[in-house]
Amino acid sequence: MEEPRTKRPIFAPVVLILLTFSLIGNVFLYAKTIHDNQMDRVDRGTSIIRSGNDAAAFFNEAAAQTEALSAAADAASRMTAKSKLLAAYLKSGGVAAFIQEAEDVNGKPFPAAKRSAAEFMDLTAAALQTLGNHEGPLAEGEKAYLQGLLQVFQACRQEMSSFSHDTVNQEQALAILVDKQWPPLAGKLLNRMNEPADLAFKG
Repeated sequence: MEEPRTKRPIFAPVVLILLTFSLIGNVFLYAKTIHDNQMDRVDRGTSIIRSGNDAAAFFNEAAAQTEALSAAADAASRMTAKSKLLAAYLKSGGVAAFIQEAEDVNGKPFPAAKRSAAEFMDLTAAALQTLGNHEGPLAEGEKAYLQGLLQVFQACRQEMSSFSHDTVNQEQALAILVDKQWPPLAGKLLNRMNEPADLAFKG
C-alpha cells in the first residue's frame, strides 16, 4: 500500500522570495538616494563656481571700463566706455549670488553691513546713469566719483584673483564644497563694497 504524499509547505519559499525582492528594492532605493544626494552636491558646487566666476568677470570688466570712462578724452569715447560699463552691470547678479552661497555654507549671514551687494550695484548703476552726460571733459566731481568707484572695483578684482576655477565639472564642484578658502573671500567683497561712505553721485 502506497504511503500518502505529504504536501510541501509553500510558506517558507514565498517568504524567501518576498524577502529577496524587499532586499533588492531597499538596495535600489539606497543607491538612488546616494546618487541623488551626490547630484545635489554637484549642483550646489557648480552653482558656487559659476557665481564666483561671474563675480570675478564682473569686477574685471567694471574696473576696466571705469578706468576707460575716467580717461576718455571726448564725449564719444566716454559714452562708449559708459555703455560697456553699464552693460557689465547686467551680469552683476553673480556678486550677490556668490555672497549668498558663502552665507549658506557658513550657516549664517555675514556681520551686518551698511548695504548689500545688490544695493551697491543699484546705487552705483544709478549714479553712472547720470554721470558724464554732457559735452566737454568730466567735471572734477565726476572724476572723483569714478576714482572712488574704480578703487572699489580694483580691490574686489584683486580679492577675486585668488578664485581660480576655470573648469566646471563634477570633481571641481564637489571639491569646492570642502574648500574653506572661498567663503571668507565673499565676505571680503562685501566689506570692500561697504568702504565708501556714500555711493550717491551729487554732481
